[in-house]
Amino acid sequence: MWYRGGVNDSRTCTRPVGKVDLPSVSLETRVEQFKALGDITRLQLALMVRRAAPSPVCACNFPDAFGMSQSTISHHLAKLVKARVLERQKRGKWAYFTLNPDFDQNLLANLAPGAAMNVNAATSGTTILFACRQNAGRSQIAAALAKQLAPEGVTILSAGSEPADVVHPVVVDALAELGLQPDSQPKPLDPAQVKTSDWVVTMGCGEACPFFPGVHYQDWEIDDPSDRPLEEVRVIIDQIRTRVQELLDTVSQG
Repeated sequence: MWYRGGVNDSRTCTRPVGKVDLPSVSLETRVEQFKALGDITRLQLALMVRRAAPSPVCACNFPDAFGMSQSTISHHLAKLVKARVLERQKRGKWAYFTLNPDFDQNLLANLAPGAAMNVNAATSGTTILFACRQNAGRSQIAAALAKQLAPEGVTILSAGSEPADVVHPVVVDALAELGLQPDSQPKPLDPAQVKTSDWVVTMGCGEACPFFPGVHYQDWEIDDPSDRPLEEVRVIIDQIRTRVQELLDTVSQG
């Protein structure tokens, strides 16, 4: 209580507020992320990576999708990585990008509220495309198993970035043991087919697969059954069966 000239002043003096506790991600980092996402190209890049989650996106897919040079895209990606919006991993000659695990995806929802995309349920009208390099082994196995396991009305396709002349004979034999047969003769990967698919799964050809907004991508690390003995091909089939079932479960949960 303060007194002025013997007059009682009812005003009280409050102590100054102490330092505000910062969140786990510093405000400086948040500012840098807002600055990075303030550029429309970088915002769209982040949204494309978000749509593809949890699968990483190859840097090779961005130039065609944006109509920009690889060097321009690389400049924007570097800004997003520096701001801890994206995370970069090197695989062979290409870099792959995912959202940084510490990045708050609510920022994207606030900056572009209409851009969120939900996964379509695996019901009638859903198209799943499996692709590998030759369309003679892994993608043929995945397509054959998916046709067996998927609900009625789901369209299953397969293709290859460098299609062989025929399906590997050992793959034909291994599928025959299960009462299955290859999806078709090996055929080339058609960008138009990729664009109209709901889900695209690549196995050893991710860098050759074009990226389109709205298409959901997964990249599976599966051994190539080419020139493998039948016993090893059976193991590969079991691995692919597990992945196919997991994919169908994910898609159906929407």
